[in-house]
Amino acid sequence: MRKVYKCLVIGSGAAAYSAADWLYREGVKDIAIVTENRLSGTSRNTGSDKQTYYKLSMDGITPDSPYKMASDMFSGGSCDGEKMYIEAVNSSKCFLRLCNYGVGFPTDKYGCYPGYKTDHDNTLRATSVGPLTSKIMTEKLEKVVIEDNRTLVIDDMLVTEILTYNGRAYGIRVLNLKNEKEENIYAETVICATGAPACIYEDSVYPESQHGMTGVLINAGVRLCNFTQWQYGLASVDFRWNVSGSFMQVVPRFVSVDREGNEYEFLSDYFDDIHTAFSFVFLKGYQWPFSYSRAEESSKIDLAVHNEMLKGRRVYLDYTCNPVGFSFEKLCDEAKSYILNADCLADTPVERLEKLNSKAIDVYLRQGIDLHTDKLRIAVCAQHNNGGVYTDNNFETDIKGLYVIGEAAGTFGLSRPGGSALNDTQIGGLIAAKHIKNKPSIQDENVSFETVDKNIEICPDTDYSYFKKRMSQVASFKRDYEGCVALLTEISAVLESYPQKHRSIADYYRDFDMLISMKALIEAIIAEYPETGSRGGAIFIKDGKTIEENTYYRDYLTVTKGGKAEYVKASPVPCEQKSFEYYLKG
Repeated sequence: MRKVYKCLVIGSGAAAYSAADWLYREGVKDIAIVTENRLSGTSRNTGSDKQTYYKLSMDGITPDSPYKMASDMFSGGSCDGEKMYIEAVNSSKCFLRLCNYGVGFPTDKYGCYPGYKTDHDNTLRATSVGPLTSKIMTEKLEKVVIEDNRTLVIDDMLVTEILTYNGRAYGIRVLNLKNEKEENIYAETVICATGAPACIYEDSVYPESQHGMTGVLINAGVRLCNFTQWQYGLASVDFRWNVSGSFMQVVPRFVSVDREGNEYEFLSDYFDDIHTAFSFVFLKGYQWPFSYSRAEESSKIDLAVHNEMLKGRRVYLDYTCNPVGFSFEKLCDEAKSYILNADCLADTPVERLEKLNSKAIDVYLRQGIDLHTDKLRIAVCAQHNNGGVYTDNNFETDIKGLYVIGEAAGTFGLSRPGGSALNDTQIGGLIAAKHIKNKPSIQDENVSFETVDKNIEICPDTDYSYFKKRMSQVASFKRDYEGCVALLTEISAVLESYPQKHRSIADYYRDFDMLISMKALIEAIIAEYPETGSRGGAIFIKDGKTIEENTYYRDYLTVTKGGKAEYVKASPVPCEQKSFEYYLKG
């Protein structure tokens, strides 16, 4: 008889290990983790100045509740109130589990967890253990999950297909990267925790080891939710890292360099008052993602950077000296108050950064980049997909037994508080595990799937980087309708006769997944944006004109499949009040 697991978890980041841990804690122990490379992925290989975890307030003073937290997340628009309530209700439970596992979130002497303000939020719910919060989370969860051989980890397996029959998942097909042979792994349920299609943009802050497998899920027949809603922001590109938070709050110098080596401090070309520009640079610290609603405010910095790059120039941050015309006294009151309270007033940006957050400097030093002497090349980069696969409140897709959690799931809407994605990695695993625990076993032994090894001709020159470049040009935070239509035609033509020649068998599947994901995103942009207009993290341009947002659609989720969009009314945040005895009775 073939081996059939109760559950397969795909991925090896914070969401995957969370799911495996919760499954075990819920009594579901016949499970396995399947991963392409245990040490790759976004959770383990990314961060920012002080990478944020967003949770229910536990500072001991700030009034908060799951309803208030859910309402704040819901207020961004185009996300589901019930989902946000689930994220908020389970926040404390999941956060404290991480603390118990050794993730050292700071406390005061009484045991409260102090917080700070983050993107798209005016509360103090944010916390951090420094630049590598998600990495530490992943390592602590991994230690728990694999200790005493509690959970089997099957490494070096590239998932190429979800095995489905009659609308139900039966397991996965994988390419064994050790012998380049295809295998089937059977399971009653599958949890996909593989992040976004990180490979589709040239200007990207995702680690290069991160690919995602959204294309595999699309081919399985899932629908997508809010797939057009991505988060883009300033990041270094020679070493991929967000330049948010402290990196902006110390007000570095923005410089572009042309092909002849001429330098330009270009912000004065985009702002009538340079002191306003410097204040907006500071505000980028916690208004880091590009936002259409701030396109004439702090997000104008992103547009300026992008426009300089369109001139063929490279753009840099320079921390070695102040921008021309910089005056601390002429910054906005919020910036002055923050810098004084943080005791980081100093003569140069790098000196201010040393006083504010020296660990941010250390991140680059470990990569051979010294902010005391080196300029930092930047771009407006893709950083997070707020949308993804459409799931119900149990994180189950339209395919029974197939769950999608973490960034791969379409949980968030037009904007989200910074750090809410890390909270989400922990919630999804808990909710899916509880649902799987109570799911009856249904597997038909007569259903089988043949494996046929691909006959791929190895061709080292196969290269699809052109499409990544075009995605960054016409389908990122500035979206050009005509450009998207032309790019869709090109990608569709490649997919119609997808070549049998490739760099390797593994890259054959990776590139196919990438192209499928690109096609789905462009189709969603073309279907959605003429109706919704510019919104969230993107500006939509048609016939050379910016299309303003139609706010009617903030009350709806955009669900897409096969180039068609439908708008599903978002549920409100639940507000039920029944007697305690009602729940005591069960």
